Amino acid sequence: MKIRAITATLCALGLSMTAVGAVPEHFQPRAKELLADSIELQENEHQLNVIYFVGNDREPLADYERRISELLLHLQQFYGKEMARNGMGARSFGLVREKNGNVKIHVVRGKKPHTEYSYGSGHNACLEEVNAYLAAEPGRRTGQHIFVIMPTFYDKEYNDLNPGGVPFYGLGINCFALDYAHFDIKHLGQDTHEGRLLTKWYGGFAHELGHGLNLPHNLGTVSDNAKYGTALMGAGNYTFGRKPTYLTLASCRILAHSETFAPKGTTTKFYTREEAPAVTTAAFKRCGDTLELYLETESDVVNANAYIQDPPYVVNRDYDAVPFACTMSKNDKGQTTATLSIPLSELGALKNVKDGELALDVLLQTHEGSRFRWRVPFELNKIPAEGSIDMGKPVFWRGY
Repeated sequence: MKIRAITATLCALGLSMTAVGAVPEHFQPRAKELLADSIELQENEHQLNVIYFVGNDREPLADYERRISELLLHLQQFYGKEMARNGMGARSFGLVREKNGNVKIHVVRGKKPHTEYSYGSGHNACLEEVNAYLAAEPGRRTGQHIFVIMPTFYDKEYNDLNPGGVPFYGLGINCFALDYAHFDIKHLGQDTHEGRLLTKWYGGFAHELGHGLNLPHNLGTVSDNAKYGTALMGAGNYTFGRKPTYLTLASCRILAHSETFAPKGTTTKFYTREEAPAVTTAAFKRCGDTLELYLETESDVVNANAYIQDPPYVVNRDYDAVPFACTMSKNDKGQTTATLSIPLSELGALKNVKDGELALDVLLQTHEGSRFRWRVPFELNKIPAEGSIDMGKPVFWRGY
């Protein structure tokens, strides 16, 4: 049953709207409006640890429980709907809920003043204290992934009209975002200063959470961008809430094997593999206006994505990576095979498509969610028609 139908039934019976995950009564009208078409999501085995972290000289900002809860629940629905659209089922990251319907947000008070937890290096001390807090009581930690939210600095440079100063990025299975007084879903989509500011910081909130849930940057293909807007893990942090924004199929394929998306009853121990899967056969060819990729690898591999991008091949310069999800199957040897056709027309945003170096990144994901990447530089004008390029020996490194 859809959440909206459940809510209507509860109201008719005069019961609390916070029951069975319905929209809480104390949420503001804009949040109720946005959550009215919620889809029913699968129950999760693991949940995201949501942390509100403040230095020992600061307090949480006013009404943070409601504001952050509304934003997180709307974002949970966005991820869930995109997973469903991409054929992964109505699944999203898990959230622990309080009895009143708010998201469970742990307040962790740092041992140092807030300036010791700044953008440049403050994440190290913060994570050390957060992990100690989560380990202090059995059952407090609900999964491996941690989302830390800190209030903006209030100083000569940063304030509610220009938030900043705190960590705002993803680091492996951890990610950071900020809070400020006007960080409120009631401004979403408005053509006002508060609305534009919310698109930037809520979009960033959604984008950095993507990193914390295992997602790399990707731009989107020409066709998908035309249909769905801007990929969240590309420049979607500047469009979210104001213009169409989406998750690519490649992103959703990764999330399907992220710990916080695991359905209730899953017994998998996530992210335990250290050694990269062996690739026994690899072919990357050009057939006219199409690139063809074929891989044979270990049976433990459940997902393979390919990303084509321009140099430089470094984090935060890879927003233009165009993603493709391979077709996965098993051969008669019990190996996993991955096949993919990449029309050159889908790479339109890349500068070097016609003349210059590009790179193929292959991301292999094993059943317990570990990701490994293999990079192959190439130039289109040096691949003869119907010919192939030497992919060399696989050199893998761990995913984000």
